[in-house]
Amino acid sequence: MYLLFSLCIYTAYGQIPDCTQITNPVDGEANVPVTTFISWAAVPTATKYFVTIGSSPGGTDVLDNSDLGPDLNYTPPSGLLPNTTYYITIVPNNNTGDAIGCTEESFTTGDASAIPGCATLLSPLDGSYGVAPESNITWAPQAAAAGYLLTIGTSSGGTDILDNFDAGNVTTYNLPTDLPLFQRIYVTITPYNSAGDTASCSEVSFRTRGNNPPMCTEIIDPIDGGQFVSVTANITWIRDFNASGYRMTIWEKAIGGIKILDNEDVGTGTNYKPPDFMENTLYFVKITPYNDLGEANNCQPISFSTGIAPLPPDCTTLIIPADGSKNVETDAILTWNAVSGAAGYILSVGTTPGGSEIVVNENVAGLANYTFAELLPENTEIYVNIIPYGNNGPAENCGVESFTTLGPEVITENIPIPQFFTPNNDGFNDSWMVNSTDEVAITGVWIFNRYGQLLKQIGPGVGWDGNFNGKPLAADSYWYRIDTSNGNSIAGYFVLKR
Repeated sequence: MYLLFSLCIYTAYGQIPDCTQITNPVDGEANVPVTTFISWAAVPTATKYFVTIGSSPGGTDVLDNSDLGPDLNYTPPSGLLPNTTYYITIVPNNNTGDAIGCTEESFTTGDASAIPGCATLLSPLDGSYGVAPESNITWAPQAAAAGYLLTIGTSSGGTDILDNFDAGNVTTYNLPTDLPLFQRIYVTITPYNSAGDTASCSEVSFRTRGNNPPMCTEIIDPIDGGQFVSVTANITWIRDFNASGYRMTIWEKAIGGIKILDNEDVGTGTNYKPPDFMENTLYFVKITPYNDLGEANNCQPISFSTGIAPLPPDCTTLIIPADGSKNVETDAILTWNAVSGAAGYILSVGTTPGGSEIVVNENVAGLANYTFAELLPENTEIYVNIIPYGNNGPAENCGVESFTTLGPEVITENIPIPQFFTPNNDGFNDSWMVNSTDEVAITGVWIFNRYGQLLKQIGPGVGWDGNFNGKPLAADSYWYRIDTSNGNSIAGYFVLKR
């Protein structure tokens, strides 16, 4: 009675999932590409899948009952071996439990289709120092590699440690004897498969340590006792070949004072840029080399005093056209005084003080002149702001200069001129036009963009729709010139709104 009740509850609230089958490759398939991925059919009641893959029945050398979650495929990161039979078991699972009795399936790969690429040494790192002589050689797996040939020597191209040794299909090799002490070691890793060996893989190298922790080293820049050191100074020291890395401590004003760096690991190099120092301040800096056996003992700090922080460059002034110039040609080239210490200049040009509709914060690097892409608008006051900049930032509080371009004399006539128009086909202000009056006859109307480019020439009573070459122009300010029968010209601007 109790057993029957329990079975009813079990059936109502959940059941273990069914087994699945591989769909790529299919069970028993031969000549499978070594770069293939493995996929299987979904089981509706499964929430995840446990996968075991090996190169022998029941083997686990590729995956050992790995939880792949809800995924329905798996790609071996290092590819598959050519001409090898792989055995795979997939066990669907849910909260109730694992599928029961799932059978092992298999497939067999064919020949490799391409020679594998070169492998990357992971440990010890290329160029590293202070490497433990008992270190293993470890590299990144290379897809489709069936194995790896190792050549290791104490000279470039040398073979005195290993000579094209076949390490097999592994990515770590434990040398039978320790590497020699205080020696640069050269390593070449050559992946291979049935298609051949990888050609011309680069040789990499590292240097082993001795049997002791490293000795203290010498800081060579800044010098001990230095004065007026830059607040942006780097710290440079002599390499200790027994060290695999360095730690740095910096005190401000006194040893035991404020710590800018507290035994900070600054890597394996011999140069480090700490945070900027304060002006006119005494600093103490200590470098402590270390390796896997320990760190150097009783290393002494150096001291130095900073100077005044370098100032940003000065402001500049226009030479051509000079500030306040009149009747400047619209094709003028800006020229200004070069500033000592300036790496470049940020240029803004507009038709109002602080405006930038002609040139917007353009970086003029290494030059002290500027040629405009378009003609400047006629008879217009042009405002120019030039800000030199250097390694210590931009110049401060640089003023705006201006000049006025050449153009027809502007004489006010009693002509109604629209200040804006909205070409949206709603029947109101859809075009911009001006009309002659009883007192003043218009002989011609010219419309320009802010760069002085002629967009349209119209007559009195003729509207402009805001298009140029059949394409609508952006909402912006546009300039006009109106000639009258009195021999006068009227210039100004209006706004196109969209």
